Amino acid sequence: MPRAQQLAACGVTCALLILAAHADAQPHGPVRVALGELSGARAPELGEALRDTLRRTRDVRLTDRPRAQLVLRGSVQRIERRVVDGQVQIDCEVSVIVADARGGAIRAMLRGRAGARGGTDEAALSGNALRAAVRGALRPLRASGHALARGY
Repeated sequence: MPRAQQLAACGVTCALLILAAHADAQPHGPVRVALGELSGARAPELGEALRDTLRRTRDVRLTDRPRAQLVLRGSVQRIERRVVDGQVQIDCEVSVIVADARGGAIRAMLRGRAGARGGTDEAALSGNALRAAVRGALRPLRASGHALARGY
C-alpha cells in the first residue's frame, strides 16, 4: 500500500475513533429539574409522587428553581374508581409539562396513565395508581433529559 493511502487510512481511523469516543461521552452532570405549579385537588400527592420519582431517576437531580434547567408543571387529569371482576380498580391519568427554566419555553408535554386493582384499601390503590402514572409520564425524561435541557 502506498504511503499516501496508509496516511489516509490512519487519518480516517483516528477520526472514527474520536467520533465514537465523543458519541459515548456523557453530558456534564445530571439534568437539574425543579417542580413548578401543580394544580388540582390532588396537587400535594402529585408533588410527592413527582419528587419521589425524580429522586430515583438516574441523570436527573431535583433542585431549587434558580439552579434548574427544566421546570415541571403538572396536574392529575383523571382519577376514577370502578369495579372490574368484583375488585375495585383505580385508574389515574396525569399530565406533566416540561418547560425551560429560563424562558419558560415548553420542551415536552408528557402524559402517563396507570391503574391499580386488588385489596380493600382504596387510598393505597389510589396512591399506587398515581405513582405509576407519574413514572409512566416521566419515562421520556429519563431517556431524553439532556436533550430537553439543551442550551445549558
